[in-house]
Amino acid sequence: MVRCAVTDPNALRPAVDKYFGDYPGELICALQLWYEGLGGQGVPNAAEMAAIQDAIVSTPGWKEVGDVRYEKFGVQRSYKRVK
Repeated sequence: MVRCAVTDPNALRPAVDKYFGDYPGELICALQLWYEGLGGQGVPNAAEMAAIQDAIVSTPGWKEVGDVRYEKFGVQRSYKRVK
């Protein structure tokens, strides 16, 4: 897990790429990435959430699939790995 300044694209991009390199799942939301991949604590603010969502959508091999309910995070905008 990497802690980084989420609103700094130069720090966020490598952290997201590193997490996705090891991530076995096919579906993810920004909150999951915040807690599990970026070492986030507490609740991310709107700017942090937007930065994470932008990073996911700009990652090759991932596309937005709409809202999905997660047991831990509730209903969240989600992204699916494209093969």
